[in-house]
Amino acid sequence: LCVINPGNPTGQVQTRECIEAVIRFAFEEGLFLMADEVYQDNVYAEGSQFHSFK
Repeated sequence: LCVINPGNPTGQVQTRECIEAVIRFAFEEGLFLMADEVYQDNVYAEGSQFHSFK
């Protein structure tokens, strides 16, 4: 399962709750989870905060 956070080019970030749900789902289903977070400095929406999958 591959996740891109934040999204490019919009800079949309996943919430902490969403990230935890994705991690839980991957664990329960025995999936490998790869998080592409190369754009972590590209967060533009006021009040948005980047949370890492690690």
